[in-house]
Amino acid sequence: MFSVEQVLVSAVVGIVASVVVLLATARAVHEPFDARHAAVLSLLVGLSIVVWRLGANVPQLNDDPIPVTSPNDVLCPVVTYVVLGVYAGLRQRTNEMRARRDRALLTLVSLAVNIVTI
Repeated sequence: MFSVEQVLVSAVVGIVASVVVLLATARAVHEPFDARHAAVLSLLVGLSIVVWRLGANVPQLNDDPIPVTSPNDVLCPVVTYVVLGVYAGLRQRTNEMRARRDRALLTLVSLAVNIVTI
């Protein structure tokens, strides 16, 4: 079982890492960086981490059957992917490819954060 503080730290790391990844990606593909959009997506990543990790904070899901990786570590990015997909579906975006790329990258960020920080 993990403390609320530890889960919150993971969420903050997820938020910061998400902003960094979105900024680096925008620069790499020569797209303008939309800080407001990046902030919303990053906050959604952090929220998905908090909600899943607190809701599923049980020993059965926190045990590591594979070294360094628990079921929670692997399932949290699925929640992140769904949350970002719902947001993209509700938001009117003109650049569908960018939305898919951002969702995929931030899902990987969520996986990395969950494995490294918890």
